Amino acid sequence: MMNFFAFMNSAATRGFSRSLRLLAACICLGSLAHAQQTAPADTTKKIRVETSMTAEYFQLGDTYLQKLKENVRLRQGNTLVYCDTAVLNDAQNKAVLQGDVVFEQGDSLRAFGDSAIYFGNTRQVDLFGHAVLVRGQQELYTEKLHYDLENKIATYHNGATLSNGKSQLSSQHGYYHVAQNQVYFRGDVIVTDPEYTLRSDTMSFNTVTQTVQFLAPTRITQRDSRLYTEGGYYDLKNNNAVFDKNPQYEREQQRGRAEVIRYNGTTKTYQLEGQAHIVEPERLVEADTIIYHADTEQAVLIGHAHYKDSTQDITGAAITYDGRNKRYQLAGRGRVSDPPNIIEANTLDFNDVLGNGLAEGDVIWQDTTAKTILLAARIDYNKQSDFIQAFGGFGNTRRPLLKSLLDNDTLYLSADTLTSFRPDTASDHRLLLAYRDVRIFKSDMQALCDSLSYHGADSIFWLFKIDSLPIVWSDTSQFTADTILIGMKNSKIDRIWLRQNAFMLNSPDEQLFNQIKGRDCTAFFRDNKIQEMLVEGNAQALYYARNEDDEYVGVNETFCAEMRMFFSGNQVDGIRFYTEPSGKFTPMGKAGAKNRKLEGFFWETSRRPKGVDDLY
Repeated sequence: MMNFFAFMNSAATRGFSRSLRLLAACICLGSLAHAQQTAPADTTKKIRVETSMTAEYFQLGDTYLQKLKENVRLRQGNTLVYCDTAVLNDAQNKAVLQGDVVFEQGDSLRAFGDSAIYFGNTRQVDLFGHAVLVRGQQELYTEKLHYDLENKIATYHNGATLSNGKSQLSSQHGYYHVAQNQVYFRGDVIVTDPEYTLRSDTMSFNTVTQTVQFLAPTRITQRDSRLYTEGGYYDLKNNNAVFDKNPQYEREQQRGRAEVIRYNGTTKTYQLEGQAHIVEPERLVEADTIIYHADTEQAVLIGHAHYKDSTQDITGAAITYDGRNKRYQLAGRGRVSDPPNIIEANTLDFNDVLGNGLAEGDVIWQDTTAKTILLAARIDYNKQSDFIQAFGGFGNTRRPLLKSLLDNDTLYLSADTLTSFRPDTASDHRLLLAYRDVRIFKSDMQALCDSLSYHGADSIFWLFKIDSLPIVWSDTSQFTADTILIGMKNSKIDRIWLRQNAFMLNSPDEQLFNQIKGRDCTAFFRDNKIQEMLVEGNAQALYYARNEDDEYVGVNETFCAEMRMFFSGNQVDGIRFYTEPSGKFTPMGKAGAKNRKLEGFFWETSRRPKGVDDLY
């Protein structure tokens, strides 16, 4: 029925997943933190010289200095320092280092610089030049790096770049709180990778929980998509992400937003919560919550669910779409507008590949072109063949009901089963089939039959006999036959054909009945009133004549092969006989007040529908 949620299976979601995973570049600082945390406790305060090729002492004012050269190695507790040249101020417990400076704390943490100043009393070090902090394959580059070994805080304010060989993170300022397992990046934060770029002003990373926190407006850009958020986090360990402050994304001409966007990497689930909204030039999807499962290609819209494209408009309490099998379901009261058809139901299941659908629970089906409404408990349909079949009642009723607008009046039709389809797909005209206990009510016409068909191309109702004769009532007339055809023109009754065992009764007072009988009979109407009748094959007529005062004056009985009768005001106004007619006229004095009956006479009043409630 539609290319439903194609956006969910697009490169946007795949790229979005890659963006989240690739943020794991931040884990490099987690490795650095691990190195710091596993180092043994350091209680030694004095900087000690372990090796050097040469050493000399000199005095500068009141201060005595020691200058070490070549293969210099210093130690303070678990911290080792290597350099080409070192000048130590023993009184201040301070060292000025030059040439290939290396700091090691623990087994795996190393810091490099062209030069450095090390303050042993406060355990502070400033590295200058090409300062580098290294852990495994991760490297942090900056021109000046300050590290507080006592409080385990590393900072930089002149810009730095963090690299893991594939991805790079740069920022103007950085704060690395080892004891709190937290790293903060501030000012022009940029993460670059062959597949994406991230820009932010402030971002943090917890080295224990492996969680990236977005603390300022952040953009993640790929070749064909962009993600924006002003807050949220990404859990690297559990591969989960939450963007919870004005999150939105763009992909080509597609845009999406929600109050919260969640991603679960384990289940590969995306969840947009709170006024979730996805729009394209010819497609709109919105709901309280939108959930997409990448593995199963299933999408779920929950709460005020709405999908709209160039051909259809779908609303419901919840909509589930299976992209793999091209199947969608509506749970809770829902509505599908696919002009000219509109369907409302409590539940709806549709297979887009086969075109098959099932609607259940107080189903309302409309054909806006034919001005037709169908009410039922269940409707099976196929869009490709435009087939529908209805069973069960709507609300408290027990059978389906069809309503069709005709000439500002409504025709109601019910049966145990109603079926409709378009025999010619190039035409808008439908064929209607009704089976078992068919009942029709219109203000100027009512009918009963065992089965019925109606084709919009010729506007003719066919009423068939299975167990009992079909019956049609129009005003004060009753028609019966083995088969009855009702022809409509301009939404009005144009003629009625009675085929085999035709019998027509007419009575203004239901006391005396005009009767017409024959093999076949055709009644012609004007303004929904009978004007003329042609009777063929063993035609018989029994009708009561009236004078100008509308008083009965006698009864005419006529027999012939064929006759044509003319009516005025539902009374016989004239008659024309063909082929050896015979008959007689009996005055009312001799005929008596008792109604005379032709063979096969019956006047049915108890079964005649008096309103819509009689159709069930």
